[in-house]
Amino acid sequence: MLTRTISKFNNPFIISGNTWRNVVGAIAIGMLVFSVPAISEVKAEDQPEHSMHDMHDMQGMEHMEHMDHMDHSMHQQQVSQRGKYSTIGMTYTVPDVKLIDVNGKSVALRDLVNERSPVILNFIFTTCTTICPVMSATFQQVQEQLGSGRKDARIVSISIDPENDTPAKLKAYSEKFKAGPQWTLLTGTLENSLTVQKAFGVFAGEKMNHKPVTFLKAKGADTQWTRIDGLAEATQIITEYDKLNPEQKMH
Repeated sequence: MLTRTISKFNNPFIISGNTWRNVVGAIAIGMLVFSVPAISEVKAEDQPEHSMHDMHDMQGMEHMEHMDHMDHSMHQQQVSQRGKYSTIGMTYTVPDVKLIDVNGKSVALRDLVNERSPVILNFIFTTCTTICPVMSATFQQVQEQLGSGRKDARIVSISIDPENDTPAKLKAYSEKFKAGPQWTLLTGTLENSLTVQKAFGVFAGEKMNHKPVTFLKAKGADTQWTRIDGLAEATQIITEYDKLNPEQKMH
C-alpha cells in the first residue's frame, strides 16, 4: 500500500482533483486574457477607418463651403461693378435645337432668333441669388424702355440649370420680373442647354461659375452678334441695341 501511494504521487501523469481544478481555472483565465487584446485590436483597426471617412466628409463639406464662398464673392464683386462692361463683335451659329418655354411649349431656338427680328439674349438660372436677379431686373427695364418703335425686338433668357428650372419654376420667375410678350424664357433638356451655352461661348462647367453676358443681334443679321461682358445697365444695353438697329431708334 505504501509503495503504491508513493508511486501514485511520483507519477507525473496522475493529477489530483484539486490540482485539476486549478489547471482548468488557469487555462480559462489565460484564454480570457488573450482574447481581450484580440477584441481591442479589432476595434482599434475599425476606428481609423471611420475616422478617415468622417475626415473625408468634413473636408468635402469644407471644400464645398469654400468654393461656394469664392463663387459668391466673385459674383458680388461683379454686382459691385455694375455698369462697367465691354463689347466685341462675334460670330455665333445658333444650334438647331428645341427648348421649352414657360408654358411647356416646344420652341425651335433657331426660328425664335432668326434674322427677321433683332434679339437681346442672356443666360440665367432661377436659384441664382447674385448676378441673375440683377440681369433679369435689367431685362425688365430693357423691356420697358424698348418702346413702341422697337416692338419687334425679341428678348430671350435661357436657363443654364434646366434640370431644376422646370417650365413652372421658370414661369414663376418670369412673373416675378413681369416678363411681357416680347420676353421669352426657355428651359429644356440638359443636353440642349449645354449645346446652346457652348455655341455662345458661355459654358463654364458649373453653374456657379457663370458670368454676366448679354448678346445682341441686329434685324437681318444671321450669325453676327455683339457680345456684352459685364453687368451692363438697361440704358447701356438700349444704347448698344440702337447702334445695331439705328432705324428703330426713338427720336
